[in-house]
Amino acid sequence: MTLLLGPPSSGKTTLLLALAGKLGKDLKFSGRVTYNGHGMEDFVPQRTSAYISQYDLHIGEMTVRETLAFSARCQGVGPRYEMLAELSRREKAANIKPDPDIDVYMKAAALEGQETNVVTDYIIKILGLEVCADTMVGDEMVRGISGGQKKRVTTGN
Repeated sequence: MTLLLGPPSSGKTTLLLALAGKLGKDLKFSGRVTYNGHGMEDFVPQRTSAYISQYDLHIGEMTVRETLAFSARCQGVGPRYEMLAELSRREKAANIKPDPDIDVYMKAAALEGQETNVVTDYIIKILGLEVCADTMVGDEMVRGISGGQKKRVTTGN
């Protein structure tokens, strides 16, 4: 996690968007961003970093669980099964023994039809939102979760 401070219009958001691989394709820029010597074209930066907006934009009448499940469905679960098979092949080739908890999560998240449930429950757990998972997020008109919990929901999206 990174906190970047600077005066208004100094390029803070643009820098963070570039690092997260979310700059518009039509933008022209110079220089090169690398991660451990690998260029942005060598991997999928969206899998290694994220940009979380400072604004919490949610539907106040949805619960935390519904909000995260909706976000997971909108983003799609992607080709997880193929990715898992390739990861397993590479681990065997390199004689790597995966952590049992992570291995079980990866396999459960790749199951057809259950991806969003497993991923949603996992995100709720790692963000410490179990206590408010079935509480409405809330907005100016509807009482809901606290500001800190709302920020964690934003992060989970």
